Amino acid sequence: MQRKEKIKVNLTKMIGFSLLLIGIIFILYCILNSYIQKTLDDHNIESYIKNYNNKGNQVNNTKLEKSNSNFKTKYVAILNIPKISLKKGLVMATKNFKSINYSISIDKNSKFPNEQGNFILYAHAGNSKISYFKNLDKLENNDEALVYYLDKIYSYKVIKKYEIEKTGYFSLNEQYSSHNLILITCVHKTNKQLIIICALEKIY
Repeated sequence: MQRKEKIKVNLTKMIGFSLLLIGIIFILYCILNSYIQKTLDDHNIESYIKNYNNKGNQVNNTKLEKSNSNFKTKYVAILNIPKISLKKGLVMATKNFKSINYSISIDKNSKFPNEQGNFILYAHAGNSKISYFKNLDKLENNDEALVYYLDKIYSYKVIKKYEIEKTGYFSLNEQYSSHNLILITCVHKTNKQLIIICALEKIY
């Protein structure tokens, strides 16, 4: 009887240890995979900016996949803000794809840089791996932001920076209603949002 109990206890321990080992391997795999994807993503964007060839091609060598589905999307444009070392692809926000959890989102009401109106982008602030706008508060007037879209580079300069209550909405003064880049993020650990307005300066 004692031998049977010993075998049962040993078997339970082995199963427990095996499950623990599988769990550790899975976590390490997820961390490594995430790091590799980020490295590849950064490399692709760096290469794209460096070799920008004015052919108007979208960035098609980096795909973003929504978890638990086969939904994939491509970057529509690239945002480059030299002061805060931010170089990231931009994706469209749709009802089927929570783009803010994958990259910097283009608001569905945006006008693109080649259109009359405002190009509105938003992303998380904070300390997580998807906090792409975590250093946005460091921007000041005259800092540059570049948008690579189709066959052009749009150069913007920061002209206004302010905070509003976080309601999910914001209204724009009429004087800022044409050809601007608007960057929106949360102010970390508050119920406020940071709005940065950048005016279009040059098109390359």
